[in-house]
Amino acid sequence: VRKHNLGKTPEMIWFKNRSSSTRNWRVYHKGLNGGTNPEDYSVILNSAVAESSNTSYMTGTAPTSTTFVSGNDDDTNGASYNYIALLFASANNADGDPISKVGSYTGNGSTTGPTITTGFSPRFILLKDIDNGGTNWYLLDTLRGLSAGNDTRLSLNDTSGPGTGDFIDPSSTGFQLVTDWDQFNGNGTKFIYYAHA
Repeated sequence: VRKHNLGKTPEMIWFKNRSSSTRNWRVYHKGLNGGTNPEDYSVILNSAVAESSNTSYMTGTAPTSTTFVSGNDDDTNGASYNYIALLFASANNADGDPISKVGSYTGNGSTTGPTITTGFSPRFILLKDIDNGGTNWYLLDTLRGLSAGNDTRLSLNDTSGPGTGDFIDPSSTGFQLVTDWDQFNGNGTKFIYYAHA
């Protein structure tokens, strides 16, 4: 059990073994397995694989507002290795306005895709299809052109250059998927995301 001072229950955790370059970035997200016992599942930040079930990463123990469990796997807590754990949660600023959101959505395969409410206009969005292998982690941000129109995306888990297309239209309260591309909005496909103002 590891203590943390996030001040709330982590909704996403990135684990990395700093002693071994061959170990994966293991990711817990509250949207895994449709939000049911997500601590029994994981995805890999440096890979395009789908979610998989394995209780060894967090020993089947959900994080709390004060602690999280790093499990008994070499990706999260092997003997004699050094680790980092990055914790994320939906948060508000000092004025009580929302500034970050950890969430999930289900795609509909239409260019009029789901509308995601975050409570703010996102300047950074990271998302991942968790149902299908071979789909990347995609990062979009306003510095590269996240807007209503032509968006630039980066694939976080590979070394390919940026791609462009109209994927997401941000609004003052969130964003809408505006592509039928299965990597962002596959029909019936579950996605996880992290957005920041």
